Amino acid sequence: MTNPSPPAPDNPQPVADLTGAPLPTEGTLRRRRSVPFQLTRFAVFNARIMRMVLKGSH
Repeated sequence: MTNPSPPAPDNPQPVADLTGAPLPTEGTLRRRRSVPFQLTRFAVFNARIMRMVLKGSH
């Protein structure tokens, strides 16, 4: 696989400047890595989807 060539100077591709983006806090990172928290979120999300499906089938 070859590397893509850089954009031509007359037609530059937009580049996002993420230097000012906020970094996640320690609590956010802890929740993202927590398996029990993620399983709980997964179950709640699935329950919400199932509720929408059941309401739509009536």
